[in-house]
Amino acid sequence: MTSLTLVIPCKDEAKRLMTDAFLDALRDYPYLSFLFVDDGSTDDTAEVLALLERQSPAIHALYLPKNVGKAEAVRTGVNWLLDNTEAEVVGFWDADLATPFSELPAFVRALRGEAAIGSRWPHLGAQIDRNVFRHCTGSVMKTLIRLVLRLPVYDTQCGAKIFRRDLARRIFARPFLTRWLFDVELLKRIPSQLLRSSVAEVPLSFWRDVAGSKLGLRDSFRQIYDLARIACV
Repeated sequence: MTSLTLVIPCKDEAKRLMTDAFLDALRDYPYLSFLFVDDGSTDDTAEVLALLERQSPAIHALYLPKNVGKAEAVRTGVNWLLDNTEAEVVGFWDADLATPFSELPAFVRALRGEAAIGSRWPHLGAQIDRNVFRHCTGSVMKTLIRLVLRLPVYDTQCGAKIFRRDLARRIFARPFLTRWLFDVELLKRIPSQLLRSSVAEVPLSFWRDVAGSKLGLRDSFRQIYDLARIACV
């Protein structure tokens, strides 16, 4: 791999953004670059990102004038990369670094086909630290997703995914129907045979819930509604 660019969606992340971790990752992985997408933040996120841009030519930022939600922020970032760069591989990564960059080499090794996606599978030797409420609601959603959509994926919603350029162009072209389950909708856009043969799930060695998550009980019910919308497409 010669180039991998990760879209980092940000909404009011000024106090949580671990800027040193992003700069360290650029030194550790010379093929890596970042595109931050400020999703209409109302705090000092834009100023933090502007400072980061000045510290490395491998960091760029887009500043959206209003909040459009994570799904559209990621889609906007990916399409900007496809239109304006020659990155071989593009993807997205959560700004809170719940998945640390130490996991990135595993994604690169797994990318033998068209995509590699993180999987928070609590296997022996892994340190997967999940909030009890989010773990329970997540388990329910995983079961519903498998039953309703028959997606052969253990963890559809881990916020760490990378895609080869041509597949990214195909699956990020259209706006998402849903705001809360766009990861699921994204995977459903991949033809079933291609999903089974060319998408690798990467069992994470380390993942942690980060304080300040915006997902609550009401959002869990919205996810069920979004699942129904996806199923009807």
